Parts: sequence; C-alpha cells; structure tokens
Amino acid sequence: MQKSLNSQEQRYFNIAQLDANAVNAHDERIIASRGVGKSEGIDSSKVARNALYMPRSMNALLTPTYAKLLQNTLPAVGLGLERMGYKRDIHWVVGRKPEKKLGFKEPYTKGFDYSNSMTWFNGSVFKFISFETKMSSNSMSLDSVIGFEAKYLKYDKIINEVSQANRGRNPHFENCPYHHSTYYSSDMPTSKGGMWLIEEEKKMTHDLIDAIKSRIADLVYFMKKRSTSYTERQIAECRKDINRWRSKAFYFKEYNIFDNLELITPERIAEFKRDLPPLIFRTSILNQRIFKQPNGFYSALDEDAHFYVDDNSSYFLNLEYDLQKAASETCLADADLSEDLPLCIAFDYNSAISSMSIGQTPFNVYGQELRTVNSMFVKTPDKLQDLVKKFCKYYSPRINRDVVYYYDSTAIHTYANTSESFADLIIRILRDHGFNVIDVYIGNPMPHQSKHLYIDMALKGAKYMFPSFNLHRNEYLKLAMEQAGVKVGRNGFEKDKSMEKLEDSPEFPDEQKTHITDSWDTLFIGCNFYPYNGADVQPPASWNN
Repeated sequence: MQKSLNSQEQRYFNIAQLDANAVNAHDERIIASRGVGKSEGIDSSKVARNALYMPRSMNALLTPTYAKLLQNTLPAVGLGLERMGYKRDIHWVVGRKPEKKLGFKEPYTKGFDYSNSMTWFNGSVFKFISFETKMSSNSMSLDSVIGFEAKYLKYDKIINEVSQANRGRNPHFENCPYHHSTYYSSDMPTSKGGMWLIEEEKKMTHDLIDAIKSRIADLVYFMKKRSTSYTERQIAECRKDINRWRSKAFYFKEYNIFDNLELITPERIAEFKRDLPPLIFRTSILNQRIFKQPNGFYSALDEDAHFYVDDNSSYFLNLEYDLQKAASETCLADADLSEDLPLCIAFDYNSAISSMSIGQTPFNVYGQELRTVNSMFVKTPDKLQDLVKKFCKYYSPRINRDVVYYYDSTAIHTYANTSESFADLIIRILRDHGFNVIDVYIGNPMPHQSKHLYIDMALKGAKYMFPSFNLHRNEYLKLAMEQAGVKVGRNGFEKDKSMEKLEDSPEFPDEQKTHITDSWDTLFIGCNFYPYNGADVQPPASWNN
C-alpha cells in the first residue's frame, strides 16, 4: 500500500506495478497482459514521473490513432492519474491552452499548438502524436517519449522521426535520469509489425538493473533506520547511485495476469478464458508469444501488404477530448467506408459463437479491392440475433442503407422451435432496422481445395479482388486467419477444422475453434463470384452441381 502524494488515501500496487515503478530505468519496454493494471498503475505513473521530474518540459505521447487515444489510452491513464491525486482540469488539461485562472506555468517551448496536448500545472507538456497522420515530431525538440499500445507503432517511424526529435541539450534537466528517456508499453504483439518490441529485450542492461534493485533495497533499509547523520548520508549516496545507474539503464519486462492475483482471482481468469477468443486469451491475458503459422490456410496473408490503418482522426478531434462521446462506437469514426457502396456481409452460424465479416468493394489504381472494413462476433448467451442488432447499432448513422447479404446452404437451416431460418432471421432484423437487404444465395459451400487456391491467388494479387483489412477493426479475424492450419483431406488441401469435431469442454472450448474465418471465406466467395451490380444476381452453376 502507498499513500497518495496529495491525500491520506492509501493506494494498492501489485507486484508488477511495484517492480516497474521501482526500477524506473531511462529506457523501458513493458509487455503486460490485461488484468495487470498496466495503464492505471504503470503507464500513468510514467506520465506523472516525467511531468514532475522535468517541469516545463516538452514530451511526446505516441498513439497508433486518435481513436485509440480517446477510447483506450486517455480514459485509463486519466483514471490512474486521478487515483494518484492529479485531477483533470485542476492539475492537468487536455486539448486546450490552460486558462490563466488555473495558474499553470509556461513551458520552455513557445508558440506550439495546445489543441492536441496534455498540459500540466508545472508547465510540462505532452504532445499527442498519432501514427495515422503525417508525422510532425521531427520538427520538435523533445525531452522524453512515451508510447502506449506500442505493438501498433511502426518501428521505422520511431527511429527515423520520433527518435530524431528526442535529443538535444537542455541545461534545465542535465541531472535528471529521465531526460530524453523512452517508455513503450503494450500487451503481447502477435504480428510482424509489433515484433520490434520483443526484439528490444536484447538491449536489456541486466547488470545495471540488478544493481538498481540491490541499491533500492539498501535505500529502504537506511530509510527505516533514519535517525542519524550517518544514515542520512547513506540515503543520499543510495539515491545518487540509483539515479546515475537509471540514466544509463535499459529495462525490458513481461508481466501476465498472475502478477495481480491479489485482485484478479482464479475465478475471474476462468471467466476471461470463457469469454475471450482463444488467441486473445493466450496473448492478452497469459501474455504468451504466439506467431503466425508458416504454412497455414492463409499463408500468403502479409501484414504490410494486406492490412491498413484508417480511422477518422478529424471525427475524434472534433469531439474536443470528450471521452464519454469518444467511447460510443459507431461507424462515424471509420474513414475507410464509402457512402457510394453498399456494405457486403457474411456470417458463420454456430450455437456457441456467431460471427460476421463486413466488406466493401471499391476500385483503386490497382483494380478492384475486397476491403474488409470490420468483423464482429457474439458468444453465448448472446445469439445470432444479438450479433445482427450489434451490426445495426454500429452502422445506424449510415445514409446508404444498402446491405448485400451473402449466404450459402448452411444459413437455410431452421431453429428447433421455429420455421425461420438463420438467413430469414438476419434479413428480418436488418429490414426492421431500416436496411435495404439484397440477399444473395450462393448455394453449397465451395470445396476447401478450390477456396484455398482462389484465396491464395487473391492474396498474391492475381485475378481476384485484392483482399485488404482494417487492422484495428479486425483484430480477432487477423489472429484467427494467421493461426488457421492446413491439412490434406480426401479432396486435397483443407482448412484444419479438426478441433470443431470435439465436444465443448474446458480443455477444448468451442471458442478456440476458428469460426470467424469461415464468415470471411463466404464474404470473399460472394464478392468475387456473385458480385452485386444493382441487378438481380443469379448464382452460376460452378461448384453447386
């Protein structure tokens, strides 16, 4: 327990938070699973540390997109700061220049735009730099850099642009161990773009970290015996050594949910396992390192070639940092949507998990594209109708109400107690919510070997619509596609769905069996072989004979 700096309230820190905040190295890379308390207990402490140790400094706070900044980072970090006693609009403000009545000090840097900044009472500033927009940091002179959700930050931009700005001599902070410091945190990377963060482990200065921890133990010992001039001198020597070593130290650490068992009970961990997709549970909760299968069903899928980031930054900036409005997720924040095109949708139907993929088919300079703008799922006790309503709510602001619904013979099954099929239910709910549904029946499912061949060709840019995916709207789909294996069956290559033959059990829960990829396969087949052009669509004979 620790007392807040501004009150008598006691605050609890778990083992991971105590460890990260005790080391406080000049350069830090923290990979922590959900449930550890990274944002509230570690990230927020680093922000407060740099602000307080370097008054009137100019710092950068990096974010993949303004959407993630307003929906994820600021709410969590703001809560952590408030628990430390630092209140918004009293000790710090965001999105505006502080009013004179607040009595804030001026930063050393003059003439900058306060609109995308966090400003502290002592004049420290954190400029928000989004990687979705053209970088502006290389024209700045920074005193430190902090980057949250670092697995989404491109390493080449960090090195070539941000790092170039994080240098230069500032005589006001010559003796501060955090001057020009770097701090990056994230949950476990699962793709090539985030692998740089794991590679940073090689830079760990083990001897210095061990020395810092040992000297901290000495400091605690002398502070408990604080009664003589000798102990006061020892305390001063300990602090001098710790700060000197911190200024040269590089710390890399991974934490998982078991570092917070005092608050996160085994029962809660079991709930996470039940409620989250398996790959998300293993990476985001257990913090396991899981990478793409080298010879999987979607082996040609490449993060650089097929995934893009395209959030509507102007939409979020116009919210003027109203975090409550930013938390309301709708398609208004999606800059990759075209109002001129219908939404194309396809589903996978299962009693335990229902999933869908959403796409559009715009033309670009390279030809026609199958742009997967979103994917969604619900798990039991929510059912298919809940997933359709989730879609309707998300896309309710759209002016264009056309939806092309692709479905095969698996969608014409009926519920046990009704004559309404899966397809009938989806069409009914969409129309009840004001959508104009063009339903396209594509017959029997395409054989796996043909599907594997056509998708592989498309991913390699040959013949079919080129698949692209919104990275931040398709996290679960991306992981599932990267982990989908291949086996050789009677008819050639097949997607390895052997896990789906096992009964649902704690060892083999249904949520660990890839279903969401099947919804995307249907979307791909529908858009490529049954394209809607405003006229009635008649399925070709092809594989349905």
